[in-house]
Amino acid sequence: MNKTCKQCKETKSIFMFARTTDSYGKIKYLTLCKACKSLAARNRRKADKIIKVVLNPDPLEQAPDAFKDDPRAEKEHDYGKVVRVPTYFPKGGLND
Repeated sequence: MNKTCKQCKETKSIFMFARTTDSYGKIKYLTLCKACKSLAARNRRKADKIIKVVLNPDPLEQAPDAFKDDPRAEKEHDYGKVVRVPTYFPKGGLND
């Protein structure tokens, strides 16, 4: 069985295409052949490497004393689990 690649427009054997399984268990073949798919992935990796911007870390943020707690917060203790309780509105509405 043959299939035409969407990118290179060549008719190739169905085994030259990657296949996936849909949610119903049916096997589907992708529209790009394996060669075009790998070429696109290679080009994408090259572009990502070129686009990747290496930022210098901020020295103020990397300092060991950058994020000190408020002295009042050191005395607080957090116990237990916080549970969010929904707001209850009476059945008749807000203006009762």
